[in-house]
Amino acid sequence: MTEPDPFLHRAASYLRTVPEPGWDAISNRVRAAVHAASRAGWPIRASRDTGAGVVYISDHALRSLLARELRRRFVCQPTRIAFTLEGAVLRAIDIDVTGSYGTQLRDLGDDIRRLVLDTIRTILDDLDQNGESPAGPIDVTITDVVEGDPLG
Repeated sequence: MTEPDPFLHRAASYLRTVPEPGWDAISNRVRAAVHAASRAGWPIRASRDTGAGVVYISDHALRSLLARELRRRFVCQPTRIAFTLEGAVLRAIDIDVTGSYGTQLRDLGDDIRRLVLDTIRTILDDLDQNGESPAGPIDVTITDVVEGDPLG
């Protein structure tokens, strides 16, 4: 996980102390609309039951985290991150990305695979009997190549 940016943290703290004019009048409606718009997701087991219960992460949260890490570390744009689940256990990950012209695409795919595996091992404390992550295969497909930064 990355440490929060101190500048962004200060800016967010300041913005929280200075509410938008008229916010008090509309805040309940806005919050109700946000809660009503939430998307249902699939739970992914993040830990084994140790007697204290099991911890889950939603597929949306894991997908967002992986996409953010990929964009932060590499010159690429993830266009699809799909999970194969067996119940609530992660069994495979398929990732499609747009790369940048001139990038060694085989190396990019290998680097993405390593980053995703490291991230999964950090988040999911749900190892199989061999001590391996249950993530299974991580397939990376470069679906497009563009000039410059795919994010820009």
